[in-house]
Amino acid sequence: MPVRLAFSAGLARTDRECARKAELGQLLRGALRDLRLPTASVNLRLATPAELRRLNRKFAGQDHETDVLAFPATGDRDSGFQLPASEVGFLGDVVISVRTAAAQAELVGEDPPTEVRLLAVHGLLHLIGHDHERAETARRMTRATQLLLDGDASRRGIPAPRVPVLQPAE
Repeated sequence: MPVRLAFSAGLARTDRECARKAELGQLLRGALRDLRLPTASVNLRLATPAELRRLNRKFAGQDHETDVLAFPATGDRDSGFQLPASEVGFLGDVVISVRTAAAQAELVGEDPPTEVRLLAVHGLLHLIGHDHERAETARRMTRATQLLLDGDASRRGIPAPRVPVLQPAE
């Protein structure tokens, strides 16, 4: 199974419903095909803001809530870590705070499931090596996000969402 979805135990019913409406399994399977990675797999966890804050603090050293985190399976190439043969093609884990995504969507007049979809694609792109640390890499990641969401919209027969331009962390 290329996409494994999990819901955090503390996720509110409204957040679960938002995530279901986003049809994230379909989105990510299509994105993996578009990226020419149809046999790759991804874990996607839909979580609470508190869980994202805890993960952000533990793994990124930043003690604040965030909307999405990505944990590539390859990690540090110099570490010597190797995935078991049964997990070859596993890209990693993406964790999304559904409530944070919904709040962000409301601020810009967007549909919450659309924002969750945007974050899922954003996390997937981080798993395969994209970043937005510099202006050029932010532009490339914005373009890649738009292409993947355009492909998804085309498959679903809906208008493509507007992808905000990522700002570099410079």
